[in-house]
Amino acid sequence: MNQLKILRKQRNISQADIAERLGIKPAAVSKYETGRVPLSEDSIEKLCAMLQVSADELLGLSAVSDSSSAESSSITSKAAGLIYPASVTLEDYLLTLLNTIARQKKQMDQTVRNLHSCGIPTTTIARVTAIHEDEIQKLLDQA
Repeated sequence: MNQLKILRKQRNISQADIAERLGIKPAAVSKYETGRVPLSEDSIEKLCAMLQVSADELLGLSAVSDSSSAESSSITSKAAGLIYPASVTLEDYLLTLLNTIARQKKQMDQTVRNLHSCGIPTTTIARVTAIHEDEIQKLLDQA
């Protein structure tokens, strides 16, 4: 059970109530609560105001405080960009992100090599991929 569900139940708020205030379907609230779908920045902001907690508290990054104020309901995590399921640590999230970027780079490099091997000029490849011709040539020289 993640922090959103805990906070919602503590305040006797139904998923339907949250869904109505966020302008989404109740099933989406369930997906937020299980971590299957990450909260958007806008949803975090609205939920913080609705539940009178900070983003850190909502995302389970700090203990829920007993005293709630308008200040604590501001998004303290917003600057850190912590928009991911509360069940995932920041380190795991960043590692996943970096691995995804590395895979995409490898795929792009292979695509550039494939286009070159088909006889497509480097200038055309550069225009289509938005990779500078010098970088394309370095990549081709490595192969």
